Amino acid sequence: MSEIAISGLPLDYPRSGTAIYLTNLVRWLPLVAPYMDFRLFVRWSKQPFPGVTVERISSPAAPLSGGSGLAARADKLLWEIGSFPAAAAIRGSDLLHSPTFAAPVISSAPVVVTIHDLIPLAVPGYHRSRQSALYSRLMRATCRRAGVIITVSEHSKRDIVRLLGIPEDQIRVTYEAADERFNAKPEPGEAERLRAAYSLPEKYLLYLGGAERRKNIETLIRAWAAAGAPRREGIKLVVVADFPRPDRLYLDIPKLIEESSVQQDVLVLRIVDEADKPALYRGAVAFCFPSRYEGFGLPILEAMACGTPVLSSDATSLQEVAGGAALLLPPDDVSSWAEAIVQVCSSEAERKRLGEAGPGRAARFSWRQTAAETVTVYRGLLER
Repeated sequence: MSEIAISGLPLDYPRSGTAIYLTNLVRWLPLVAPYMDFRLFVRWSKQPFPGVTVERISSPAAPLSGGSGLAARADKLLWEIGSFPAAAAIRGSDLLHSPTFAAPVISSAPVVVTIHDLIPLAVPGYHRSRQSALYSRLMRATCRRAGVIITVSEHSKRDIVRLLGIPEDQIRVTYEAADERFNAKPEPGEAERLRAAYSLPEKYLLYLGGAERRKNIETLIRAWAAAGAPRREGIKLVVVADFPRPDRLYLDIPKLIEESSVQQDVLVLRIVDEADKPALYRGAVAFCFPSRYEGFGLPILEAMACGTPVLSSDATSLQEVAGGAALLLPPDDVSSWAEAIVQVCSSEAERKRLGEAGPGRAARFSWRQTAAETVTVYRGLLER
């Protein structure tokens, strides 16, 4: 029985897209490949996975790491490129899988790397520090030595070929999916419960996601300010994002909201409980996602699975994921976004069309299929 060693480092950041990918992949792998032995190496996470052996390991820098600063970054790096492959080698694992843009410097076993996107290399000005830029350069070098690269969209595949110089035949696309929690069947009383928990308005547009500049929240705020009719009708904009101090990576969105004179019509929530996300999607008039760059774009798929009309940027992978089930717009065209917001808020027929198209589109993506295609990658590399 082949043993597959998987890095569980993303689980230390449970709200990240990579952690969502890894959680669902590891949940399904033993179900689609019971003839393989899966061993998940983790640093801090205590999350159990049926059918998977979970083993905690640490790096030599762990005693110096307090959770932030240079020591924490050193701990993470040493864990990724040293502790994980060393533990797998001691175990005699047959294959290593790193589910993020990182790979061991040395490994006696073949290596699979999942690169979700190349945002650090593709987006100008993304790095906040020299150390961050150096880390990306190191990962760029180590990932080039992987036996197979898995990525989550055809767009990301093209970026990997262009920016890393990896041949197309060395890259496999396995799409992500919305898990079964995201569906169009509301639970009794969920709308009232969420309104009480988060002081939600009765009618709202929703943005949920990251706060980096590439997410382009400023276009949504400006379009919302220009779209007067929905605001006059009592519809609010709910923005679920954590806005840190403005810098090269983060705009001052709260200041923009104030300067746009829409403070009374925008509710900013720093965080919501993960269990409440499906109901939050279901309760929205529409979900707005103006991002300029995504490797996949899981939030639009989650919203569509919940039967929520979706307004999305047409940039990078988003058109590939949305298909014809979302209203696609140029990411920086404020007037187009304002017109689309007015249209979806005022037209019941348009909301019905988009709401009915979403679940069918989302159903074309499956974590079981993702796991099965990943196992095919493992087998192909083991048989070489």
